[in-house]
Amino acid sequence: MHKTFISYHHKNEQDLKDELIKRYGGNDFIDKSVKDGDIDTNLSEETIMRKIREDFLGESTVTLVLIGFETAQRPFVNSEIQASLWGNKPNGLLAVVRDDVYSLMYNYYRCTDSKCNCGQEIRVPTNYHKRYLPDLIYKNRQYKSDVPHFINSQVYCSLIKWSTFINNPETHINEAFDKRSKEISIAKKLSPETPKI
Repeated sequence: MHKTFISYHHKNEQDLKDELIKRYGGNDFIDKSVKDGDIDTNLSEETIMRKIREDFLGESTVTLVLIGFETAQRPFVNSEIQASLWGNKPNGLLAVVRDDVYSLMYNYYRCTDSKCNCGQEIRVPTNYHKRYLPDLIYKNRQYKSDVPHFINSQVYCSLIKWSTFINNPETHINEAFDKRSKEISIAKKLSPETPKI
């Protein structure tokens, strides 16, 4: 498995991180989150991003973001995601959403769009979708097409429900790693209103 940095809200998603390490061991995962006081917030954005990459992300090549109800508002998570995409060698990016949050974020319908008419069951974002996704997760899931749906391989950040991910994390982590070499557009900058370091 590729070296994977875990970014998460410690207060609310510690159980998911602990379950992942319990099942698959800690050798391939980096759990060294940025905390209050670790980085001087008066430094330039470039310096902050470099420090996070060098001092926390280490040799990771994939960033796994565990998403719950409050993750999108966590300054450290948002900055860790941005740092992992910073520069010319970005990490692969993978979002794993707690099941109860996922069920609020999506509804399922059969595709009846005349441009596609595939008849497949597709997930359609609800009003909660943007609320619960960290800024750069949301931006790296945008896909411009005439067809009303897309699959994870067509965007830089795959998004998976926890109960699906936990049974086979290596496959999803490998897919995130492989996207680093594909011609997929990557959003690397947080919006000004996004909470960050």
